[in-house]
Amino acid sequence: MNIKEYYIKQISRTNKKNYENYVVCRILNKLDDISVKFVTQQPVIIKNADADRKALTDLYFPQIDLHIEIDEPHHKKQAEDDIRRDADIVSTTKHDIKRIDVSESLESIHQNINQILGEIKQRIQKKKEVGQFAPWDINSEFDPQFYIKKGYIDFEDKVAFRLEVDACRCFGLNYRGYQRAIAHHPIEKDKDIWFPKLYKNDDWDNSLSGDGITITEKKMSGSHNFLKNNKNYIVFARVADSLSMVLYRFKGVFKLDVEESNKQKAAIYKRIGTRVKTYSNQ
Repeated sequence: MNIKEYYIKQISRTNKKNYENYVVCRILNKLDDISVKFVTQQPVIIKNADADRKALTDLYFPQIDLHIEIDEPHHKKQAEDDIRRDADIVSTTKHDIKRIDVSESLESIHQNINQILGEIKQRIQKKKEVGQFAPWDINSEFDPQFYIKKGYIDFEDKVAFRLEVDACRCFGLNYRGYQRAIAHHPIEKDKDIWFPKLYKNDDWDNSLSGDGITITEKKMSGSHNFLKNNKNYIVFARVADSLSMVLYRFKGVFKLDVEESNKQKAAIYKRIGTRVKTYSNQ
């Protein structure tokens, strides 16, 4: 997929919502910066004691952790629900949310858009000043060679690959194909590369905590010998992106917490690192 196709597919997700479509298009046109990635209808999984639920935010800028919600007139009747929903999203993601009320005049809408555009540009500039802004390049986004040359993969860069084999290549494994849950790191022998499904699947009820630092792996029936070994796990969780493409997203380095696992009768892994070194597979 090239950048033109990406733009068209993302914007088409707003086509049946006239106000949302107008605001999204105006923001993107006035921003006019293809180094800034955007996602429409960004899913956010909100975890709670009863059951997980999925919220969709109208527009998301992943490089600066900013969500934008377009409030149509019916939102006035659910203002308290929106406040609670925003609080849940912020609590889960640690991101920020800005709202645009399209029930106001066109002049007010434009003014609100301009204010948000100012904040977007300010956030980008601040990240550039401290060397934390990575320009979006759709051609290298899923390319393992990009991260091999870079020398590392960092959680803050929101790295994902289309195939397990692409993640494996970042660590010196020159597989032609790979579809297993775990690959052994050929260089750092204390590490394995793990591709978990962090959701209910088959006989398993797996999950990642809202803050991203705890993985729970639980078998729904029968016994589960969770004491695999004492290795650290480089985790690429299987997820679906906003265009329903299956990806393997880097979640960090995790280690089994034996004491907590015994208490909960499940495998509990705690995140111990957010950056891993990459290696050439030549």
